[in-house]
Amino acid sequence: MIEKISSMAIVVAKKEKNLKVLLLNSEGEWVFPKGHVEANETELHTAIRELWEESNVVVSEQESIGQVDEYKFYFNGENAVKVIKVFAFIIDEEREITYNKNEGFIDGKWFDIDEALNTLKHDDAKNALRKVIGKL
Repeated sequence: MIEKISSMAIVVAKKEKNLKVLLLNSEGEWVFPKGHVEANETELHTAIRELWEESNVVVSEQESIGQVDEYKFYFNGENAVKVIKVFAFIIDEEREITYNKNEGFIDGKWFDIDEALNTLKHDDAKNALRKVIGKL
């Protein structure tokens, strides 16, 4: 069995007590930015790169609170186990999102936390967001 590692970026804009989280719409499903770890790249740098490639939102290592979660699932299309490393980034305010149409995205926006939890389809993503919020 092949194991493939990806990194996911959960970005929370925290202004006083107001929290917003960035989600992208990939073919009708709202998701967090993520992608495969490339050669000579750390998992954290993958999360930063994928966020930038998919949303044009730039974050730094200093804005990361580190890895907050990890989950696995079997991906039949590649006959592989996908390992998702989840990294969180806390920023002071929402940044402009320019979603990448070439990556299959059709929208991107900032959601209130409750709205994001109701919008996300997969329990693993919801649980990862809850873990991030629990650290704030």
